[in-house]
Amino acid sequence: MSNEPVGWTDEDDALLAYEALPDWHPALFVDVFRTGLGQQNAPTELLAAFVTPESLPSWGDFNRARAVFDSGLKISMTALYGIDAPDVAYVRLVETSRHTNDSLDRVPATVHATLVWRPEIEIVPNSSWRIHHLGDAVEPTRVPRTAPGFNPRTQI
Repeated sequence: MSNEPVGWTDEDDALLAYEALPDWHPALFVDVFRTGLGQQNAPTELLAAFVTPESLPSWGDFNRARAVFDSGLKISMTALYGIDAPDVAYVRLVETSRHTNDSLDRVPATVHATLVWRPEIEIVPNSSWRIHHLGDAVEPTRVPRTAPGFNPRTQI
C-alpha cells in the first residue's frame, strides 16, 4: 500500500471554492450556525444570536436544527435569492455523496435555510444574515425584513 496522495478530488475542489466565498456569503453563515449547534453545551443564548428574533420561539432548544445538521446533509455553496428580494437568501441542504455539483436540478434540496439580511442585529463581522427558518423555503413576504432591496452581493 502506497502513502502517496491519490490526487485532486471533488472534495479538494469544494474546499477551495468554500475558502474563496466572500465574508457575506449566506452559506458561510449557515456553516457557522451548524458549527455552533455542534458545540457540546452551546448555550441557547448563543444559538439564538444566529436566528431572527421573530422566529426564536419556534426554534425551542435547537434540537430539531441539530438533528437536521447531524443527518449528514451538505451545505450548498450556491445560494438562491428571493425574487425582487436580494436581502432574502436560501441555502440548500442537500443529500449527496459528492462535494461539488454543477447542476441544481441533479441534487434537489432536502431542506432550505431561509435567511434575511438584518444589519441592525449583525453578529458576524461583514455579514448581517440571520436564519429565519429551517425547512421549506419561506417567501420573502413572510420574512421579517428590515433592509428590503439591499443586495449583500454588491459589497466588496
